[in-house]
Amino acid sequence: MTPAADTAIIALPPLFDALAISVGALTGALYATRKNFDVIGTLAIAFASGLGGGAIRDIVLQFGTPAFLSNPFFLGYAALGSVIGFLFARWARDWDFAYNALDVATLGVWVLIGCQKALSLGLPTISVVFVGVLASVGGGLLMNLLCGEVPTSFQPGHWYAFAALLASITFVVLAGAGAPQYVSEAGTLVVAAFLRWAALTWDIRTPAPMDLSDVVRQRWRRLRPAATGPAAGDRTD
Repeated sequence: MTPAADTAIIALPPLFDALAISVGALTGALYATRKNFDVIGTLAIAFASGLGGGAIRDIVLQFGTPAFLSNPFFLGYAALGSVIGFLFARWARDWDFAYNALDVATLGVWVLIGCQKALSLGLPTISVVFVGVLASVGGGLLMNLLCGEVPTSFQPGHWYAFAALLASITFVVLAGAGAPQYVSEAGTLVVAAFLRWAALTWDIRTPAPMDLSDVVRQRWRRLRPAATGPAAGDRTD
């Protein structure tokens, strides 16, 4: 079932945009300072981390000019996070608990905006979910790729992309069921925040790959003699 495509894109309070972009840029700046990047490198990584998810979302959807180019405040938010991370890296790391709280609070914002923009274009359900996840992890993907690393979203770790996936599914299920818009929005934000908080609090991690080939082969070998042996009731004398 495809959710109704006439859902309006929400206008989140400016504080949500400021927090989401600033926290993303701060994450990138701290990451760059740990690698001893210079000021240009730090700014590049910080801006990619803070603005990359929204830019990738708008480019994939062909949703006109990326939002950070049409709204100069977005560049200001990214610059704020970059400067804090570059000039006060040690202090910023001491406030790790506050950063985690903001990270928990803003994950659902990226998911929600991505899902609603995709929904407004009449895309099918699976595409809406894909865009919601892409918008939330896009900044981190760009950050890792610019640093020449395998994206952390592809490696075992605390739920982030997985939390975004379940939050996106929550949105399309509620929207497809005809729930009021505020219910779909609130449900998405709550699910994303709770799953991210639970993963950080209880150290819940995505599983590493498992190769079950040997297990299946051994089970098959144990079952094969029974399948090829004498039928039940056959005389053997």
